[in-house]
Amino acid sequence: MDTVKITRLQERDNVMTVKKKFDKALYDVADKKAKEVMINWLKSNTKSTEITMKEDTYFDITCSISPELPRQLYEVEIKYSWKGDWPKTWREIRIPYRKKRLLDKWKKDYYNDTLTFVVLREDCKQAWFFDGDMVLNSEVKEVSNRNIRKGEMFFHLKTTDGYIVDID
Repeated sequence: MDTVKITRLQERDNVMTVKKKFDKALYDVADKKAKEVMINWLKSNTKSTEITMKEDTYFDITCSISPELPRQLYEVEIKYSWKGDWPKTWREIRIPYRKKRLLDKWKKDYYNDTLTFVVLREDCKQAWFFDGDMVLNSEVKEVSNRNIRKGEMFFHLKTTDGYIVDID
């Protein structure tokens, strides 16, 4: 059995959270694929004239239709345990609480723009979309299972608060 190394214990908004060690190799593969799939979908399905993906920004993808309109910000990830049709018994999506830093940055510095969290299926053919405010206002609680270390906190979003989209 693999051991998850805890890199730090952090308190934020009176929530004590455990974080597992960052896995750069997994991040590099999943992050690149998720962004590429999402950018291709945005190019085909939105009126955005400018779509950028910069590693030096807080958000995975930034889109704009025109300079005078609010931008659309996207945070994307792949849920590798989601295979095939969405299981009817899965009534929530969990977003890691470490994304709170991103949400705080959005509310502080990008408050005129919209933020959407996108959770892609493992084959990237479907995705859940959740408004940033839904994430920010959702319940935060611990998840503990064989893949997640005891004490790691997550935003718990009801599937009824988002919508699912065919990507491919």
